[in-house]
Amino acid sequence: MAKENKDKKIGFFRKLFKNFYPTYRYDKVENIPYSLIEKDNIKLIMIDMDNTIIDFNKREYSKEIKEWAERMNRNGIKLYILSNSIFGKQVRRIASELGMKYYYNAGKPFLKGFLTIQKNENIQKENILMIGDQVFTDIWGGNRFGVKTILVRPINASERMHTKFKRPIEKVILKRMNKKGAK
Repeated sequence: MAKENKDKKIGFFRKLFKNFYPTYRYDKVENIPYSLIEKDNIKLIMIDMDNTIIDFNKREYSKEIKEWAERMNRNGIKLYILSNSIFGKQVRRIASELGMKYYYNAGKPFLKGFLTIQKNENIQKENILMIGDQVFTDIWGGNRFGVKTILVRPINASERMHTKFKRPIEKVILKRMNKKGAK
């Protein structure tokens, strides 16, 4: 009986950790190849803003991000910033300059922003991808919503206090994922 309970506990934790595993991992957004987007038949990319496409401190994006966004747009991929930022003016500016639509104050990992974007764009979940730099907001939210996810490294190590607090826990999850064999 004791072994059975232990096995149930292990199964519970394996299942729990999987909620935080991204489908794919890349160092930077601009390293995500169009061939992956094409292979997975992605029509819509939801993408986090802070430390995913813009430097958290400088509040600007790189020319490589601009080129990546232009390449996706040229290939008919819809791009949508899905940000927890409460600064709508900033999100609007970045989205406009990169040719993206936006939804700010999203409250990820909660699903309202994901659902609103899907409803507005009328695209099936299997054709949607979420990209972000945080496991507990971007990846967990995307996984809960039922779409493919990509975790990228944060652009800048300087972050808000609540994000700094979560990073060591993320490392434990990612280390465990790496042991299981990541894509």
